[in-house]
Amino acid sequence: MSDHHLLEKQLAESPFSNEHFTQELKLNVMRRAKNGKKKSSISRWAPVLLIPLAVGALTVGLLTEQSTQSPRAAAWHEGTAFNEQGELLFTIYPDPNVTAGVTFGYLFSFEASFHAFEGKRLEIQAEHRRTGVREELSSELITTPSSGYDSLQRYTAQFALPIGGEWIITVLLDDVPYGNSLLTLEDPMPWSPSPVFSSDSSSMRGEEGKIGIIDVDFRAGQAQKVMWHFWGGVDSLDGPFQVKAVKEHSEAMIEVFSSAPFSSANALAGALNGADRHTVSSIELPEAGKWRLLPYVGGRLLDPVVVEVQPSIAR
Repeated sequence: MSDHHLLEKQLAESPFSNEHFTQELKLNVMRRAKNGKKKSSISRWAPVLLIPLAVGALTVGLLTEQSTQSPRAAAWHEGTAFNEQGELLFTIYPDPNVTAGVTFGYLFSFEASFHAFEGKRLEIQAEHRRTGVREELSSELITTPSSGYDSLQRYTAQFALPIGGEWIITVLLDDVPYGNSLLTLEDPMPWSPSPVFSSDSSSMRGEEGKIGIIDVDFRAGQAQKVMWHFWGGVDSLDGPFQVKAVKEHSEAMIEVFSSAPFSSANALAGALNGADRHTVSSIELPEAGKWRLLPYVGGRLLDPVVVEVQPSIAR
């Protein structure tokens, strides 16, 4: 089962948590599909452009298709992407509660007919403008339109971005850039350690039903054995395993674990403690404070886990 079909099942009717926002969005998308593919103007989309401002969590700006400029230098349009002929390419509707460090749903509403996408691989990538950190968000071979539509008016994706700030979201078709979106994510302070939950009598810290580590004490500068537990589809949990970490009030991401090359094709072991997959790593965090652990499987970020690291004990 593809990542996109898994997302459709998980998201059901909506990738968002706010039902009022969802209904408004649904009406906008349906109205546009009914009216056909007319050339759009900025004034026509003024109500849509106000949505990111209303929710207050995210500013969305889209760059022109296949721009020859650097993402850091290119001009961008608030809320919509246009090609060089001034035609609307797509609009992104994020979850209104979106923040950095948490998986949220995003709806991509594309304007082109299904013929433009059919049989092509649609990829979504991200680059942090300040640090240059890059993330692979999703990849899918397009074979069918959005459910209930004649094209990709309601293409959904779920992903987490590791740190706050401005991110360039790039959509590619068969490795060719199609359009770019500027997302500005808040990173609420102070951070809170991830909640503790129980699974098969084991106390874990993380997100119940998604990810959990056996709750252990972390000390600065001391290696700690960490047992990871993952819930999810087979496709999303295959591949090499890597852990990065970022400290509160910092944008510097460091690598703290990477699976051995010989096991990278299938780094995670089988079911354990109620989870679908598990693995063990040794992690050393250099300083005391709150840290966001960023687990990657197959090059894609899963749900992060925030832990509190205590000062080292003098010997």
